[in-house]
Amino acid sequence: MARQLSPVAAVVVGLGCALMGTFIVLLGLGALGEPPLADGVPAWVGVLGGVVFVLGGAALIVGYVVAGGATADGDLPPGTPFSVRLVQYLLGLGITMSLASIASWVAFGPGPRQFGGSGTFGGGAVSETLGRAVFGLGAGLTWLFVITLGVVGLRRLGRR
Repeated sequence: MARQLSPVAAVVVGLGCALMGTFIVLLGLGALGEPPLADGVPAWVGVLGGVVFVLGGAALIVGYVVAGGATADGDLPPGTPFSVRLVQYLLGLGITMSLASIASWVAFGPGPRQFGGSGTFGGGAVSETLGRAVFGLGAGLTWLFVITLGVVGLRRLGRR
């Protein structure tokens, strides 16, 4: 059986993630001064980046403190109340939809983009078209994951 995160560790890591996410949200909103976003990047992109960490921290706490961990298949333990399962499902959807939205904006949003790359055979600037295409592919795959997570999660919720 896989090792479980202890409730104390889940609270520490979960709160750390949530605090970091809150900091990023506040930066994105300009509450701590001028947002450190590149020209043309809307504030919501930065805010969603922080929201991912906040929701991730909450998911850790709900999964390991409230629900008591995960089973071998990644589901919550049998007997977990429906309300806890629903919250965990919504947190997962929120995380994946936020990531998909950010990738979609990079690929399809207005304004110029600058991309760079590195690898075994060299690196440097990457054309905007190639960069947007790669982010578009990533966005499409992430939205496919959102749909899959939504369907599988609803089926799991329906079993209870």
